[in-house]
Amino acid sequence: MPEFNKHSTGPSDAAPQPHRCNGHLEDVLEGVSSWPMDVAKPFSLFLQCIKSQPGQEPVRYSQQKNHSNNNNVTLIVDPNSTS
Repeated sequence: MPEFNKHSTGPSDAAPQPHRCNGHLEDVLEGVSSWPMDVAKPFSLFLQCIKSQPGQEPVRYSQQKNHSNNNNVTLIVDPNSTS
């Protein structure tokens, strides 16, 4: 059987790990599959992640979006309401 990974020194018991930017790619794919499409910002963050050093990845778009949505929640109370 040919050895595909020339950098390997032998069999490894470690399970394969997803790429460190996999979550950013998921955000891009989610943006493509939603309407209206939301692709520009997630794709920009994905490219930043690919170019970044390990451990210096940007915050995921879905986390930024959730954080900003949580901060912008406004409770509107009608003072004329009887309930």
